[in-house]
Amino acid sequence: MIYLLEPIKKVVIEDIAYVGKEVKEKYFGGFCECGGMMFQKIWLDIEKTKILISECEKCWKNSAYFFNSYRFTKKEEVRVVEKIGFTEYLRSFLSDLEIEALIGKARDRSYKPSDLSRAKKKLNDMNISIEELIGVLK
Repeated sequence: MIYLLEPIKKVVIEDIAYVGKEVKEKYFGGFCECGGMMFQKIWLDIEKTKILISECEKCWKNSAYFFNSYRFTKKEEVRVVEKIGFTEYLRSFLSDLEIEALIGKARDRSYKPSDLSRAKKKLNDMNISIEELIGVLK
């Protein structure tokens, strides 16, 4: 599954977060299953693969289109994680104590440094820094 972490503008593929190039203009990005037109949102360049994340103008569904040397290879669904569901997403790979430590750090509350350290290690392995999450979790 591919996740778009909307608040920090990162795309998570196989538990690694990537920063892509945001598309500011409304460029055509394919057709949605609902019949709506999709517009380009983010381009990623990972090794020899280019990935386009597009969003439907009608149903707001996001899809990832994979290209190898500009040849289309496959399409996958993208789950968008908004700010309101961000803590729930973190629960898929951090413990409750680690999440509490992150929230404590973000909100200037008490927390266990060892829990925060474990969370920081896991997040760094995913290419996500704690500083990116602090603003989201405040």
